[in-house]
Parts: sequence; C-alpha cells; structure tokens
Amino acid sequence: MAAVSILAFRSWRVLTPILSLGPKARAVSLALGAVLLWATWPTLATWAQPAPPFLIISLGSATGFAVALARSTATGHGRAWRQTPLRTLLLVAGGLLTNNVLYLMAMPRIGPAEANVIAYLWPILLVLIASRMNGLRITRGQWLGIGAAFTGAALAIGPTFAQGFDPLGFLLAFSSGLTFAVYAAIRSKGQEQHDVIGPSMGLMAVLALGLHFAFETTPQLAWPQLLAIAAIGVAPLTLSNALWDLASRTGHMATISGLAYLTPLVGLLLLSLLGVATVSWSTAAGAVLVVAGALAASR
Repeated sequence: MAAVSILAFRSWRVLTPILSLGPKARAVSLALGAVLLWATWPTLATWAQPAPPFLIISLGSATGFAVALARSTATGHGRAWRQTPLRTLLLVAGGLLTNNVLYLMAMPRIGPAEANVIAYLWPILLVLIASRMNGLRITRGQWLGIGAAFTGAALAIGPTFAQGFDPLGFLLAFSSGLTFAVYAAIRSKGQEQHDVIGPSMGLMAVLALGLHFAFETTPQLAWPQLLAIAAIGVAPLTLSNALWDLASRTGHMATISGLAYLTPLVGLLLLSLLGVATVSWSTAAGAVLVVAGALAASR
C-alpha cells in the first residue's frame, strides 16, 4: 500500500516533461498515465473498506487538493487556480463525486472486480453520447461492438448471478460509468489551459464531507485505511483525472479513448497480483470482451 502511495506522489513529477512533448505523443502519454493510476481504484478502495463512501471521497479529495495546491504554488500556477470558473468547479466536483461514490457503493454489493468491469462501460457510453452530440450515425460495426461490450459485462458478473444477483449493485456500477461518460463528453469541450481538477478537489471535499455528516456514521479508521484513502486522493482521484482532462483537450480523443479501455484489465491484474480479490475466469473474459467491443465501437 505504501508503495502505491509513494508511486502516486512521485508520478506528479513527470507531468512537466510530458507537457513539452508533441501534441499526439503528449496525448498518449497523458492518457496512459491516467489509465495506470485509475487502475489502482479497485485495490485502494478495497483496502479503504469498510470506511463509508462519502468519507473516503472527502478525505481523499482533501489530500489530493493539498498536494495539487502545493504543486501549483511551487510551479507558479496558483493565480490560474483562483481564476477557474465556478461552473467548471461545479461540473468537475459534481461529476467526479457522483461517479466515484456510486462505484464505492456498488463495490461491496457485487465485488470490486465486477463493479470495475461494469463501470468501465463508460467508454462505450461515451461513444453513444459523443455521436449524439455531434450528429453522427452509429454504424453497424459500432453497434456490434456495443453489443459485445454489454455481453462482456454480463459475463463478468456471471458468478454474482449464481450467488444471488444484486440488481441494485449492478445499477450503481452502471450509473457510475454513465455519470463519467456524460462528464467526459462535457469536459472534452472545455477551453481552460490550466489544471482544473486540483481546485475542484477542494470543493468536492467540502461537498462530500457535508454528505458524510448528513447520511453516514463516522467510524474510527486504522492507519492502513487512512494511507489507502490518501493514496486514493492522489492517484485515481486527482492526478489521474488531471492527466485525462489535459489529454481529452488535445484534439486526439479517438486515440486516447482506445487507451482508456485498458483500465479494467490493468485493474483486474492489480487485484489478482496483490491478492486483494479473487478474479474469476468469467470476470477476466468479460473484461476482455468489454475492451474488444469498446475498441470496435470507437472506430
């Protein structure tokens, strides 16, 4: 766990040289960094259990905000932070808060691996939303890819069906993916040239803390849980979304969308290698089918 946290903090140092690359190489590098850090979500979220979702997001985003603020101050970008439009802060904080809380709620109901695969239907959903926004017609090949991806999601949760299917858990994970797809489609039109994720983490921490006090009971957290939550704040919450936000505004959305589909596979690999959760063959096969279908649909 400590290794994941240290890696997340050190990863921030590579952001400056990445931004000096050519447009396409920059987009690919940023997207790959986002994918690798997003993939830590299931493992870190499992380590943070049984802390309640709003508390995890509140403490995690507060940590991410503090680290991002320190970096922006050190690099002289503090003024740009203060000029971030309120509507952007509300969009980012609201979108990421909803997306991540829904995932955390789904995870204990259907399992971290299964919830991860279902939530990562979002690239497929993004294809549908983007096509609608741009007035494009979805081809037969894309429909086949979409069908394959949803078949993969059904295959991934097959063991859950056998143990008594939890429709609410499935709905929460799917809604998590849908929320991020809508958020990503809107943010791809953003015009800001500076980091908007860091300052949004501060607003998200306040919103999540208020919801925690309103709906959850505050437990006593052990140090391993606190370290996992801190790592969540830096890696899959703040840095990964900052990298993706920059990548999505490079004009190479088609290229980076293909890379995003690797996230559930890398996430499952981490769960298995670290012994955090048992990844069944059907879940792994379902994840591969989701990735293949998403790649076909994005063409």
